[in-house]
Amino acid sequence: MNEDISKKTIASRVDFVLVFSVDNANPNGDPGYDNRPRMDDHTGKGFMTDVCLKRKIRNRIEMMKELKDGYDIWVRSGTYLRKTVENAIEIIRKEKEYEKLKTDKEKADYEKRRLCEQFFDIRAFGGVLTFDSESAGEEGQVKTTTKTKSKVSQIRGPVSIQYAKSVAPIIVEDDEITRVCPTQFDKNKPEKQTEMGRKKRVPFAVYVAKGSVSARLAEGEKGTGFSNADLQLLKDALKTLFLNDESTARPIGSMIMQKGIFFTNTAKDGDEAVHKTLERLKVEFVGKEENGFKVERPEKARDMGCYKISLDKENLPKDDNGQPKIKIEEFGDYAAVNI
Repeated sequence: MNEDISKKTIASRVDFVLVFSVDNANPNGDPGYDNRPRMDDHTGKGFMTDVCLKRKIRNRIEMMKELKDGYDIWVRSGTYLRKTVENAIEIIRKEKEYEKLKTDKEKADYEKRRLCEQFFDIRAFGGVLTFDSESAGEEGQVKTTTKTKSKVSQIRGPVSIQYAKSVAPIIVEDDEITRVCPTQFDKNKPEKQTEMGRKKRVPFAVYVAKGSVSARLAEGEKGTGFSNADLQLLKDALKTLFLNDESTARPIGSMIMQKGIFFTNTAKDGDEAVHKTLERLKVEFVGKEENGFKVERPEKARDMGCYKISLDKENLPKDDNGQPKIKIEEFGDYAAVNI
């Protein structure tokens, strides 16, 4: 990408759809429900929250850019949101350009711009900075008050992601497991050498996540400055979303990005309604013959062979020369069938 172009804010809306499989894993456990995989009680379909997906994106960006050159991460494990902003604001207010500003609006605009330049996740997802930084705390008997309070209340980010939903209802397996060593010594059971536990998983399911990047929320004074280079980095992160994301709940290779589509519009607000664009990629359970046995129900499926992914390229908006206004970029190993 040309360096001058990469630094410019995105000029048009970009929509995306992600299709990924879950194989004997817990894609997003609910801590309020014994870490059970999240499920819609009415439909039985599994889901992952937008917060979970954004966490994975942040983790990938952190690994790819190592928090350098304007790619710091604000919402990061092991840090405190308030303290991170306070430290950043203290540095910003010592800059010569900031000291020349007169009005609160000028200072707020400057702080916003510099925060967006420093933190990728603020530039992408925005952030709420209205917490009270002047509330007193205690260190022994001495009360301390922090006076570094951001003049920016809220930043709206251009990247929006919906909850991921499974294509079909899921089933959840609840496995009882044995640990060879107890958590701690029990004087009532001094001979105890093992301890029981539980592990919950989805045997197999296919999830679809949808999102969009708004050019309006990237450009201008009210925008975050989300650039073409940022967009390319976001694409790279989404393509490898589950790389280095493995854990005991999600063993390596258990979550696979099967298919993804980026729809790049020509117009800032898009060339067709966003829901129509996102619905162009369809995933459906079709079943298959396996060793002479017909897999007819999704809960029996154990691989992608039971699913069909189709991409509708018909009736795309066209320009005056008859060329499609929406550019389609596909990735992933799973081939989509064009309708």
